[in-house]
Amino acid sequence: MRTPRFIKAVRLFLVLFILGPLSCSHEEASQKKILVVVAHPDDETGFGAALAKQSRLGNKVTVVVAVDARNHTQFISAAPDSVAKAKRRDVECSCGKLGVEPLFYEFLSLDRKHGARDGVRDAVETGVSFREKLKQTLLEVQPDLIITFGPDGEYGHPEHIIVGSLVTELLLREGWVSKYPLYYFGWTRSQEANGDGWVRYAEDGYFNVVVNYTDEDEARAMESIRCYTSGFSPAEMNEMIEFERTRKNELYFRRFQVAEGLHSDFFD
Repeated sequence: MRTPRFIKAVRLFLVLFILGPLSCSHEEASQKKILVVVAHPDDETGFGAALAKQSRLGNKVTVVVAVDARNHTQFISAAPDSVAKAKRRDVECSCGKLGVEPLFYEFLSLDRKHGARDGVRDAVETGVSFREKLKQTLLEVQPDLIITFGPDGEYGHPEHIIVGSLVTELLLREGWVSKYPLYYFGWTRSQEANGDGWVRYAEDGYFNVVVNYTDEDEARAMESIRCYTSGFSPAEMNEMIEFERTRKNELYFRRFQVAEGLHSDFFD
């Protein structure tokens, strides 16, 4: 004869058995997927605190690094393969500190500096390859949003600008502007009011997302910067960390949007 205690145990088991998968599904459904697309190793450190925050909140962040940096001018005398390997280790270290996952595309360059014929055709062909590779990544990852550089390229770096334009082109080409919301990282006029003119910025009103982050997120971002021992001198690293430490705990992004509806002329 089964005792009441036995029956209660069976009922509890059945409840946990049924609700267990449901609770896991709910957790998975609430997790957001974010795809970050940058040009070089270390580019993610520009807004690392925002990525650390998303990781802390339980969201899955994947960082696409387009170029392997084997032709980094700071190591022009070093063997390209060894530079690429060192940079890859730096990225893995940085992403580990931020709690995000790196994805390496390993292009030699996105502009024409290092092409075999050193011409525009190489850059065009590389752009096509990058676009198709990114398309497959989007179909596999199915991100809830994408972050990349805007037309300012943060400080005007050509490959930053190319990456941002290729991401934007792909969404326009495939009709995915609404499916994969795209956000450009950038600096506001107010943030750069006392800057040295090196960083490019946009009017404050053109940003529609401000990400506030904690001191813990900031600390993780600073640790990620320290991973780039192969790219920065101790003085440069300390300067970047001090900049991060002294400014407000906020980063700005603006969403790429397209007006719908067809007009018969510009001024209709």
